[in-house]
Amino acid sequence: MKKVQGAVHFVANNKLSFERGPSPVELYPTPADQLGHHKKVQPQPTMEEILPKLETPAMKARIADLLSRYPEAQGALLEVLWLVQEALGWVPREGIRYAAKVCGCSPAHAFGVATFYTMYKHAPTGRFLLQFCRNICCEQKGASNIIAYTEKALNIKTGETTPDGLFTILQVECLGACGFGPVMLVNDDFATNAKDGKLTMIPGETLTPEHVDNILRWCYAREKEFKNEPVRDALGGSVAGHLGHPGAPGASAVAQIFDYAPPSPVLGLKAVSKETGVVLTWKGAPEFTRLVVEREEGGSWKEIGEPSVKDKEFTDPNGRSGMNYRMIATSGDRVAKPSKEEKAV
Repeated sequence: MKKVQGAVHFVANNKLSFERGPSPVELYPTPADQLGHHKKVQPQPTMEEILPKLETPAMKARIADLLSRYPEAQGALLEVLWLVQEALGWVPREGIRYAAKVCGCSPAHAFGVATFYTMYKHAPTGRFLLQFCRNICCEQKGASNIIAYTEKALNIKTGETTPDGLFTILQVECLGACGFGPVMLVNDDFATNAKDGKLTMIPGETLTPEHVDNILRWCYAREKEFKNEPVRDALGGSVAGHLGHPGAPGASAVAQIFDYAPPSPVLGLKAVSKETGVVLTWKGAPEFTRLVVEREEGGSWKEIGEPSVKDKEFTDPNGRSGMNYRMIATSGDRVAKPSKEEKAV
């Protein structure tokens, strides 16, 4: 209460007084104290516990190769986080701190990146991570019923892991396979069924309760066949030996040409002949830094004006009906393709 009283005393023009002294304040339990937290607190390993898995010769070589690909080490942050997850099975707080140190950025920045992208796991999961799409296409085709069926079959709810550590169920946003919906991921593989010992996703074949049963049987069979899930390359087998990023000493990589992505051209060009000349109108992009109007004369194009990038109209006082016009936009050092040619009418 003293803190509140002191703060009020510094509020300009306040009319409050404390002649009777501070009144007792009764603090009610917070919702978390009354009902508990929505999610359980995830125990975090220490740096000493995870370093033996992160500082192996293979991991160091892989990270060194990644860092050599970028002029700034921070460019490799996403990939280093992938490697941390590959080594630990998930990305604990100290794993994020380790990636930040390797990539030369702040732990806060790395934490923001790791929590923004849903492909990073912030808690251990079962051997088979079952991710069900709940976006509109899958939802309209019965995703909720399929999820409920799977939860009942495994006797767990979304976000939980089976007691044997085999399965974790998650509901996620669009998996990018709308034409197959409802659809799921089993670890990193799409699946709408399992046949002949393989997960399948065949056009026209979507998830059904029977197909879910087939997929679960495939998982149980795989658990018997392999003691541990075979390790995959988290980065998809990126090629080493490139000798560094463009500009690094001895690097074979070549920088992309500066105009690899030219700006959009001027659109909707119209040319109307009036008493004052030919009036041009158009639509331009906000990134334009220069506009040039050209008129066709004798089979070649001649620059006749340079309106402001904020203008939407230009008048050619020497123009007349039947003359051909076009416009060319520039954005910085990049030059757009000429606009569609337009004959004055």
